[in-house]
Amino acid sequence: MTTTPMTRPPRAPAALRMTPGRWAALAIGVPIALAMIGLSAFSLVTGIGRASFPFHTSIPVQNGHLVASTGGGDVTVHQDQAKSHSAQLTGTVQYSLVRPHLTKSGDGVSLDCRFLTGNCGLNATLDVPLDTVVNLASEGGNMQVNGIDRDVTLNSGGGDVTVSGVGGTANVSTGGGNVTASDLGSTVRFSTDGGDLNGNSLFAPQVTTYSGGGNVTLVFTKVPVNVKIISDGGDISIVLPAGSTSYAINYATYGGDYSASVPVSKSSSHTIDVQSGGGNVSIAQS
Repeated sequence: MTTTPMTRPPRAPAALRMTPGRWAALAIGVPIALAMIGLSAFSLVTGIGRASFPFHTSIPVQNGHLVASTGGGDVTVHQDQAKSHSAQLTGTVQYSLVRPHLTKSGDGVSLDCRFLTGNCGLNATLDVPLDTVVNLASEGGNMQVNGIDRDVTLNSGGGDVTVSGVGGTANVSTGGGNVTASDLGSTVRFSTDGGDLNGNSLFAPQVTTYSGGGNVTLVFTKVPVNVKIISDGGDISIVLPAGSTSYAINYATYGGDYSASVPVSKSSSHTIDVQSGGGNVSIAQS
């Protein structure tokens, strides 16, 4: 007679013991996981629900001066070849799901986006009449300005600014974007709270720049009269035209290296003042 051995039934798994740490992990992790799922779904919906609409408005020019604002979008500025009593601001608004409210005023437009996430912004072109002084502001968009024959003042809340071919004084400031300039022959003043400053083909006699931490690079095609540069931490590089012109140079690096390969004279009428909060300073000839 054969005896079949009895097998013990499998034991049920022990119930997971909920410790205070596990309860805390659930209390924190579950809401975060649900929020991430919700954000992913919302991003998918806003990506699918994109749309746009065009706009156009006239901005008056008073006594040869134009004061305009784009409220946060990207703007490209061109000069018209005819004189007029108004500039023309034309562009497109892109948005997701809910159409934003675009307000037109005497000095430009402002855009009220309904959602903090998703796509909402504008791209605009500003056509400026001939012989007009331009004062343009944006709450954060990028600016590109070329070929204005009078003074230009540009103020961006944080976008990049590109400026070239300005006949008058160029005064540019941004809350943190980069500034790129070229072909400027009058007084130049640049300021950014953190971006880089890059100037090429400069023949301006007076140049003043400030960067909250980015690098500053200036390349001159004509001997400047006065250059003043301050960077709170980035490197400073100045390239001057080749020749025998001497410069009175004052510098402070606060930790970085300094080098100069140009003629130097304390009595020179061509002055260069440079200050870097920790970066290197280089002054050379082309």
